[in-house]
Order: sequence, then C-alpha cells, then structure tokens
Amino acid sequence: MFILIADDEKMIRLSLQSMLEELYPNEHMYIHASNGQAAIAQVQKLPPDIAFLDIRMPLMNGLEALETCRKLSPSTKWIILSGYADFEYAQKAITLSAYSYLLKPVDLATLKQVMDDIVVLKNQEKEHDNKLFTLDVIRSFNMADQLGSDETSFLPYGTNSYVIYQIYIDEQEKERQHMLKHDLFRSIDDFCRRNLFLFYHAVFFNTNGELCVICSAKDPSHLTFFINSQIRSYPHDMISVFTAAAGSLSEIYEESRRISRLSEIRLVYDCRSAADIRSLTEIPILHDLLSFCEQIDLFIQNALVGSRETIRQLSAAFIQNLKMKEIFDNICLSTLYLYLEDVLAHSFTADDFAGFVKELHAAASELSHIEPLRNFDITVIKDFVHQNYAKDVSIAYVSEYFNLSPTYFSKLFHEKTGQKYIDFVTEVRIENAKKLIRSNANISVKQTAEAVGYTSVRHFSKIFQKYTGVLPSNY
Repeated sequence: MFILIADDEKMIRLSLQSMLEELYPNEHMYIHASNGQAAIAQVQKLPPDIAFLDIRMPLMNGLEALETCRKLSPSTKWIILSGYADFEYAQKAITLSAYSYLLKPVDLATLKQVMDDIVVLKNQEKEHDNKLFTLDVIRSFNMADQLGSDETSFLPYGTNSYVIYQIYIDEQEKERQHMLKHDLFRSIDDFCRRNLFLFYHAVFFNTNGELCVICSAKDPSHLTFFINSQIRSYPHDMISVFTAAAGSLSEIYEESRRISRLSEIRLVYDCRSAADIRSLTEIPILHDLLSFCEQIDLFIQNALVGSRETIRQLSAAFIQNLKMKEIFDNICLSTLYLYLEDVLAHSFTADDFAGFVKELHAAASELSHIEPLRNFDITVIKDFVHQNYAKDVSIAYVSEYFNLSPTYFSKLFHEKTGQKYIDFVTEVRIENAKKLIRSNANISVKQTAEAVGYTSVRHFSKIFQKYTGVLPSNY
C-alpha cells in the first residue's frame, strides 16, 4: 500500500516509517510531507491507502489538511497524530472521518493493532466494491451481447486505465477442460484479490464460455506476468490469451469483441503469452492467416458432424489453394498440431502442405472418439433449455453438461439450427415471460424477470421490449 506520513519533524517521520518497516518488511511504499499543504499536494498526485497526519504543522495543520484531503481521496484511512491528549482534537478528527487518533510517541504494539485493523477493513471494502464491479461487468457484457453496445449503459467507474485478458482453453476432454478452467479461474482471482495495485477486477466466463479477466490498474504488468506464468505451467494444453487496454468499460467491451473476431489466429500463432491485440493487427499477413484458420475451422466443423463428402471436397480444394500453401510455410506448426491433435485425436507430423492435407483427411476419416456428434440430436439441447431456462443455461454450463467444448457446442448448434444459441435461449425465456404475464395479471416485472432467469430487471425489460415491441409493464 501507499502510506503518507505528514509531520514537520523529519526524525518523527523517519522513526514512524522505520517502525512500519519493522512490522511489515518490504510490504509498503512511503511518501513524506513536512506540512499540511505538502500533504495535500501529495494526495493530489498519488492518493494514499493510509495517511498519518500530525496536527501541529506549519502553513496548514493536520485537521485543516484532512478536511481537504478526505474529499480528494475518500478511500484513504486517515490517522491523526498528536502530542496532546486533547479531547477537542479527537472530537474534530472523528467529525472529519479520521479512522484513528494516536498520541505521540506511538508505541509499536498500538501501531500494529491499528495497521492490522486497517488491512482487514481495506480488504473487506475492496471485496465488497469488487463484487459490485464484477456484477456490473457481467450484466453489461451480457446485455451488450444481446442488445448491442449502443443499447447498453456501462456504469462509470471514473476515468481509469482498464485492461482485459481473454483466455481460450481449447480442450475437448470434459474433465481436463473443467480442471483447467477451475484452476486458472481460482489462481487468477486469488492473485487479483491479494494485490491492492488492482483497483477493481472481475474474473468471469463470458457468454461464449471464454475466461475473461478485466481489471482497473495503472500498471497491470504484474498481472500479465502472473497470467503468462500460469498458462506456461500447462505446456501440453492448448491455452491462449489475448489482451487489450482501454479507458472505459464500454471500450473494453468493444476490445473484447475485437479479440473474438481475431481469436481464430491462435490456431496458427503462438498466443501462450498474452498477445496484445494491437500488435496482432499489425501483422502484415493477418488477413491471410485468419482466412487459413477459417478454412481449417470449416473442415473441422464438417469432420465433427460427419460430413464425409464435404470433407473430401475441402481436402481437394486445399491442395489446389496456393495461398493456403504459402501461409502454411509461415505459421507455427507446433501450435496448429497441438490444437488438431486434441480435436481430431490424430498425430500430425507433416512438414509440408501436401503431407499436412493428407494427414488432415485421414484424421477426419478415422474419427471415432466423437461419434456422438455425428448424429447428435439438437432437440435434446432444446428440451434441456425449455426445462431449465430459469437456471444457468449459459454456453459454458450447457456445453460442459453435454460433454462438448464451448466453441464446438456453439458451432454445432448454429450448424444444426441456423440460429445462435444465445438467441434461442432468449426467445425461450421471453415466450415464457409472456405466458406468465398473461396468466397472472398481478405479477410484477421483477418477479417475472427472476422466474425466467434474469437477475437484472433493467436487462430483462430491454430484452423483452426488443422481442415484443413493448415493455413488460405495458404488455
């Protein structure tokens, strides 16, 4: 934490810092001020987490400085220092929202008690504020996915530096995928909770099932390093991470959408270390790389649903495609093969394009471990949603329930129905909401929203209006 020590006597400032460093070695950073005006200037430059203010200082005393400083930094815990056991000082300090009032000289035991209490309080406050932030982010992202960002109001959290990490876990085996998601979610969330340099953070799965980390921090390099180290600890798993920065949550959402549009590049480009979306857009052959990935993805989709004739036609087309051959010579083969070996359960060793296409066709022809996908009855999923629409029926949850990866669950549903899964869920919920309202004229909008699976009344009302043309209250 940043700790401000304001006292006109240099030896007292150094003595107090020395005591704090003895109690908490290498844990905090310290800034000093020799009078009230200097304290205000320091708070304006860098709001501290904790501030010790001496009452009797030249130019401006501690209480006068506190009156100004508490408006500049409401979250700071202010501790008044005084050499006088004067009740009026203590009373004034309390009215100015000081956390504590300590008599000089401060003894080590008292200082430790006050500091430990503040740390507990700061952690509680941070956890509470962060819960609200996380809920706001999830609500806003879900609403923007369904209504568009122009129709969504992202709550302001001040003008901050935000960063997003969007993590893709391409693992077909259900138990392994669940373990990876659980481990990464837990370790990243724990790291964010422990580090006060992150003002806010949200760790959640978006509507497509990707693990997202959004935080507000002036310098997120510590978090970037941690996420990269976590991903590198799974060298045999296809895990990719993309990152972007912006100045508001609405801009972060747009960056998330941009990442989604470019994320297929992870098939041929090593994204194990956080790939900045800005640097990716500067790759000269980006369009060709994405086109290559699109063709490979199309092939896999048809392989997974057992379209043998289409697979044969695509293989033949690949051999004739000179651009694909050219791109093949400029991609990260180890990344592509790691992905394909997991999806198609086939070993890839070819180092030339013709050999690669031959192995790709052979792998698709030998698919046996995913036989259920070939004749997968999509009505099973639809029935599941109709029965559970009031609960969690997100892509992340339902794909895991049916032992499919989120990516291919989404693509399979669209392939079989021609409709996005999220749109189908919304239609089911709105139709049931209409039935509820028609059958019970006294039901409230809030009760209706909760009964069909929405936690935000505002979100539900906007979705309802989009699908029916009227607000639920008017309906």
